[in-house]
Amino acid sequence: MKHRKYIIILTILSGLFSCNNPKKDFVFNEFKTQIENQGMKIDSIDETELIYISKGEITLEVSLDNVRRNYERDKDKTHISDLVKTLVDYSIDIPANWNDAKENIFISLYPNDFDFKDFINIKVTDQINKIYLHSENDKFTWISKDDLKKWNITDSDLENQAQKNADRILAESQITFDTIENKKLGIIESEYNNLKSALLLAPSMKEKVKTDFSYPFYAVIPVRDFCYIFSEQDFEFFSQRIGPVVVDEFKQSGYPITTEILKFSEDGIKTVGIYKVTE
Repeated sequence: MKHRKYIIILTILSGLFSCNNPKKDFVFNEFKTQIENQGMKIDSIDETELIYISKGEITLEVSLDNVRRNYERDKDKTHISDLVKTLVDYSIDIPANWNDAKENIFISLYPNDFDFKDFINIKVTDQINKIYLHSENDKFTWISKDDLKKWNITDSDLENQAQKNADRILAESQITFDTIENKKLGIIESEYNNLKSALLLAPSMKEKVKTDFSYPFYAVIPVRDFCYIFSEQDFEFFSQRIGPVVVDEFKQSGYPITTEILKFSEDGIKTVGIYKVTE
């Protein structure tokens, strides 16, 4: 029987900490202590510092890179305890029936240097791919080809449902504005923070932005819960000013996506610029 692996890994942040130096690695030691307090244990750590933890019939494959980055930024141990809680609560239970699952199917964006294994993913730009996930009760489960077989649906069925759901939550969300020198910089406000980047892909986004922006429009999504939107006529103004914010968000967050400037038009999504990230 093939079991789903739960993977918490987005980007590699090398040189900050190392599991090979446990005395200096507060995040690892605290994580290990909290996991053991929950009756779980680390089975092994591979050469890339991925941590393997058995939980019943599944193997959890965990990277601490994102937690380390967030802890380094905030010095807040809740980043560690939140990860531990996610692992303790995690199960591979995903509705076996498509009708039970379909209202919670969404698209999300991830850096494409990630090892997607057997999970469905599609290239969006040279730096990001989109994946499909089932989201319920603050848990995210990535969708694989095996899930499509189980649900007896096609890739098109999955895409159409994800778009329909994105339109639904976009209708419940707002685009607010900062006005700078009489130019509008849009910000998506949604209770679904972790899906903000995916809302840019919603079919109804075109009509939603037309009220306050021209179409096509531009956006930056340095992290999954943060994005800026600006109009084509204001491209030069904002693209020359928001770079430091984009790079700073990208470097400090545990969930970075891309520093690309993206153009959204009838032709799809196109990269028109990239802010350089320096150490």
